[in-house]
Amino acid sequence: MKPWRVLLLDTKRSNPNHYICLAIARALSRDPGVECLIKADYASAIAEARRQKCNLLLAFDGEELDRSVVQRLADICGRAVLWVTEDPYERSVNVKNSDLFDLVFTNDVGSVAGYGSKGRHLPFAADEHFHFHALPEVDDGHYLYDLFFAGTAWPNRAEFLAKLQAGIPEIRLKLALPANPYIPPPKLGMELSEYDWRTPNTEFAKFSNRSRSVLTLHRAFSSSGNDPIAHTPGPRFFEVALAGGFQLVDTSIPEIRVDDFFTEGKEYVGFSNAQECIQKLEHYLAYPQERLVIARAAQLRARAEHLYANRVRALFTELDALAIAPAPSLLSETRQRRRLMMVSHNVLGVEPYGGVEVYQDSVRRALKDEYELFFYVPDRSVTPVGMRYVVYNEAMQVVQSYDCAAGLDESLLSCPEREQVFSRLLEKFQIDLVHFQHLIGHVPSLGFIPSALGIPAVSSLHDYYVVCSRFNLLDYRGVYCNIPALPAETCDVCLNAAHGLGAGSQAKRRAFFGRMLLAMDALHANTEGVASLFRTMYPLLEGSDKLRIMGVPMPLGDERAMVPQHRPELPDTPLRIAIVGNFTKNKGGDQLVHAFNQLRTDNVEFTVIGRLSEPYSDIFNVLKIPNLRVHGAYRPGSLPQILAGFSMSMHFSIWPETYCISLSEAWSAGLVPIVSDTGALGERVVDGVNGFKLPMGESGAIVSLVRRLIADRAEVERVRANVHAGLGVGHQEHMQWLSGLYRGLLAQLPPWRALDAGAPPRGQTLKEIGVLLMDREWTIQPRGATVVVNEVAQLVPTPEPGRVRRLYRYFRKNGAVNTARRLASEVVRRLSGAAK
Repeated sequence: MKPWRVLLLDTKRSNPNHYICLAIARALSRDPGVECLIKADYASAIAEARRQKCNLLLAFDGEELDRSVVQRLADICGRAVLWVTEDPYERSVNVKNSDLFDLVFTNDVGSVAGYGSKGRHLPFAADEHFHFHALPEVDDGHYLYDLFFAGTAWPNRAEFLAKLQAGIPEIRLKLALPANPYIPPPKLGMELSEYDWRTPNTEFAKFSNRSRSVLTLHRAFSSSGNDPIAHTPGPRFFEVALAGGFQLVDTSIPEIRVDDFFTEGKEYVGFSNAQECIQKLEHYLAYPQERLVIARAAQLRARAEHLYANRVRALFTELDALAIAPAPSLLSETRQRRRLMMVSHNVLGVEPYGGVEVYQDSVRRALKDEYELFFYVPDRSVTPVGMRYVVYNEAMQVVQSYDCAAGLDESLLSCPEREQVFSRLLEKFQIDLVHFQHLIGHVPSLGFIPSALGIPAVSSLHDYYVVCSRFNLLDYRGVYCNIPALPAETCDVCLNAAHGLGAGSQAKRRAFFGRMLLAMDALHANTEGVASLFRTMYPLLEGSDKLRIMGVPMPLGDERAMVPQHRPELPDTPLRIAIVGNFTKNKGGDQLVHAFNQLRTDNVEFTVIGRLSEPYSDIFNVLKIPNLRVHGAYRPGSLPQILAGFSMSMHFSIWPETYCISLSEAWSAGLVPIVSDTGALGERVVDGVNGFKLPMGESGAIVSLVRRLIADRAEVERVRANVHAGLGVGHQEHMQWLSGLYRGLLAQLPPWRALDAGAPPRGQTLKEIGVLLMDREWTIQPRGATVVVNEVAQLVPTPEPGRVRRLYRYFRKNGAVNTARRLASEVVRRLSGAAK
């Protein structure tokens, strides 16, 4: 006999019969044929099935079954059975879902034929842990009630109980008769609070044991258009017997085969109408020993034949007899390339873009023969960002778009609309793996969706958005916060000062992202230092094999096998220094401006090779630094030619960058870099060996070092001798690593089956996959008044003496940017006038 490794899934996200699922789990765990039992929910089922190498899916209940998840589970496990408990009332839905399973076990013998050759009858049962209670030897002192009934107020039950109540008004009656919106309220001579209440199943068993008689009334109602009468008794018929209850059973419906399980007159007492019920009830209340004999016989038979352990054994007997069927038709037979979806904030060519977009495009080009790539990004032509999302195919053509009801609120952790859209897209395009490049512009809960669908997920840690919404870790003062070395209260102060948020906001956000990181199969960090920071901020990653370290390559067109030879620096020529990449405040723009201005008369020439962000163009126009050039933006692949003739590069970020591709590009061109000693820049450069490191944010240190190197060109050449192409990660090396990572994650994953004809993907939400949140927003309002600091002031150039007062008034009224523009236009006007 094959040892079964069972994954048990309750297919209802909220199931009043979940206690039956728990009883089945207990029976499975004790069955000698079961080697491993995993009880999972939708969020964890596929991951657990793969991790534990499950070979049998047992899906419990079926009418709310999520076909996408269950289909994937069936393919992973190889064997799948469905155990339904709501037949015949939900039979039509269950039959539609039966195509996913090898066998269907139904609670209703009358529904077996509806499933064809897959159908098997498996009646309800009871569980000793939940339902067994000892019977007294005598009646006296044990019982609290004469008659007990608990069940939904189906119309046939309510009508019968009204007759019973009128016939024996003096009886000690205990009723639990809750209604629901689909049925009329019962008409009983009782206050609503006396009968409209619910009780846990374990307490139901206690009530049954402490009542002299228990009424069993079958359901005769269906709102779904199916047969309203089950041919097999419901679960409480078996549960009352195991609890030691004496049962009065309605036998007026001949289709219900009660005698298949217990013998009338020996293990229960039947009646066909209210009058007969009253007569038999009065008799057995008068003769308690007869009642106890019947109750004891029923309990003994229930323990011998009607436990869930008996049902589980019957299930395995049927399963063992089942011939092995051929595997379902999978897409692997027709689709050679697996499909990947990159989730990002932007794509190459859509302004503003940077290193992440360049990297994504490099991956697209490098892996096109092995993988078919799609990109899911916010459409930046529609404002606000996050209002529309688009899917690009591998040719970078838009193949799908979706407009949301409102723009994206950055305080949201979860948005059901966006989660459902993303989930549907993954199913529609049958994505095999998701690579999250960046979640800016997306709701962070998207990170949970792939694992619930059985899709492996990778997240690249290009910055620190997972750690803080201020993704470069610049605090309210505009400086690196160094949060790994500071207490959590530092975040409370920063977010309060910067955004007016209450204490605990960061902790709330970080707790959510920590759970999301666990939902990833792999986390790509560019350096060990980046990985270490994430381990510090998320201790749950300590010792985890999720973190994978690999640097990011430069674009293939920029890569060289060997660095070019440089002519020795001549002391009388300017020291040419390239500032490579976008010129922004975060890249040290302010500090560089100060350094440029101090070095304006020195034998050095600076060239900015990249886009200028505001207000630096205006500032440069005003300062007119004679030895500063601006090349501007450049095309990927053109940088080697642009950098020819430069001696050094400068990378002076004021935040701990996670890699900095421009540093690799500078090394590849044979340049000697000057970097700020922080993050990957400080980690990759060895001071005085393959570059120079300076304290972060210190303009004076730049000035001092540059003047030293102007005077001692031999020091530059000494360091240049250690610069080689191997200092950065090669394009081929990285792509082989990434492709191997993808292959490893996809190795044990079956491809998608063909989509159901005419059945659109259902779509998942965070709540539906079992991830519950007390609040969908991470921001907390402050308890009282607060002080919010505006963004750090931009640089304001100072004109010639004599006009200061007028300029200051203009600045106070119009701000730094408008002041700089006005100064620039005034200079242009005067120069134009002079030319005339």
